[in-house]
Amino acid sequence: MFAFILRRILLMIPIYIGLTISTFTLIRLVPGDVVQVMMGERTVDPALRAEMLTRLGLDKPIIVQYWDYLVRILSGDFGETFRTRTPVLQDFFHHFVPTLELAICAMIIASIVGVSLGIAAALKRGTWLDYALMSGALAGYSMPIYLLGPILTGIFAHYLGLLPVSGVINIIEFIDIEPKYGSWLLGSALSGNLAAFWDVVKHFILPSIALSTIPMAMIARMTRSAMLEVLGEDYIRTAKAKGLSPTRIILVHVLRNTMITVITVIGLQMAQLMAGAILTETIFSWPGVGTWLLDGFFSRDYPIVQNGILLVATMLMFISLLVDITYGLINPRIRHAA
Repeated sequence: MFAFILRRILLMIPIYIGLTISTFTLIRLVPGDVVQVMMGERTVDPALRAEMLTRLGLDKPIIVQYWDYLVRILSGDFGETFRTRTPVLQDFFHHFVPTLELAICAMIIASIVGVSLGIAAALKRGTWLDYALMSGALAGYSMPIYLLGPILTGIFAHYLGLLPVSGVINIIEFIDIEPKYGSWLLGSALSGNLAAFWDVVKHFILPSIALSTIPMAMIARMTRSAMLEVLGEDYIRTAKAKGLSPTRIILVHVLRNTMITVITVIGLQMAQLMAGAILTETIFSWPGVGTWLLDGFFSRDYPIVQNGILLVATMLMFISLLVDITYGLINPRIRHAA
């Protein structure tokens, strides 16, 4: 098992180096002068421009800039943002908490609904219900977030007026509420203001549903397939021959063995969910990592873009590593094949 984990970690090293090169290079290929973007429409004095480039370390040759960047991140120093001079790591975790909360809410919805739909489809295999549920799952998987988000917003926010369209709280109405450890849910709950807490919950509903659609469809299809495979096993036929009730067979024998596959799929989907959250945040103006990265991109804030993407990728690779280790523990053939 140790060799399996070591191989997985060693495989991450070239990926990590490639990621640093691509993020460092791509943000510098974007047209636009950094100093001019920071100064807005004001005319920049050449002496001031040269001074700012020196202060930001952008007057050095590109290869030297990359080497300095590599040395800093290897020592755990992710630098400061160009605009506010706050540490990038501090800014990242401030925005990461809302992103994580959104991803967890979406995964809870996707898991509960997806597993339920998959079980119902497997138990009614070959019926109109099975075809309807799997067709719905295929449609959900094919529906991109940038299309589903505006549709949900148009129906539930603009047409029905039931849910808020953007943000995480109505700041004008609840001006005294502040996030706790970056969490608006926690901040509103600890404030004792139930109206504020309910307002935050309502802001979570639309982006969580939009983000949960693709993993929900995947979980539903995988749950159905895993259940049908287990239902065809010899020990299930033996259980039926012994006269066990269908409810006991499903709950004790089928679901327990099906969950091994489903939990693995949920772990893999969680990594993809974090990436999908960035697009969802942009649509719903969510104050998370996605919005933060996009702002950094448009303002040419190099430390935010290159280090923010690197931190997100590190977390995704860490989740992927945990899933691989869990899968290797469940199935020894995976360890030997890797």
